[in-house]
Amino acid sequence: MTYEKHRFIPEDDSPAIRYLMVVDDNKVDQMIYRRIIKRSGLVGQVLQFLSAEEALAHLRQKDRAVVDAILLDINMPRMDGFEFLAAATEELGDSFTRMLVVMLTTSLDPRDAARASQFSVVKQYLNKPLVQKHLEQIADYLNRATTARGDVSMARG
Repeated sequence: MTYEKHRFIPEDDSPAIRYLMVVDDNKVDQMIYRRIIKRSGLVGQVLQFLSAEEALAHLRQKDRAVVDAILLDINMPRMDGFEFLAAATEELGDSFTRMLVVMLTTSLDPRDAARASQFSVVKQYLNKPLVQKHLEQIADYLNRATTARGDVSMARG
């Protein structure tokens, strides 16, 4: 399995987003995302995948860290973002549907946005490029979700 793993904030420092997965086949976009994520100071660790199949294989692993959020591109070869969502929802069930997925795409087709909204795990549909505001929105959503569950000891940032 090919992916890059980068730690930006020690887990002991309770980053707002502990584990962020990025699934995008564009290497240049991935490099830009890594810089933005690092500069944000919000993400503890990022896992970057160039293919949806490899990201799905990672999520299937029983001993992996819990992924807080996924930034997911739509248009990728072999398995696109929607095929990834369908497979992950079917194969992983509740362990996947509790995650936060943000579709990050260049697609301007309103049918793609409508299709994304059919997946309950997709909380946002955003146009590229990734900006710090997007990461702040993810951190805020995760913080509200944690607080709503009443898990104050695990509340993020």
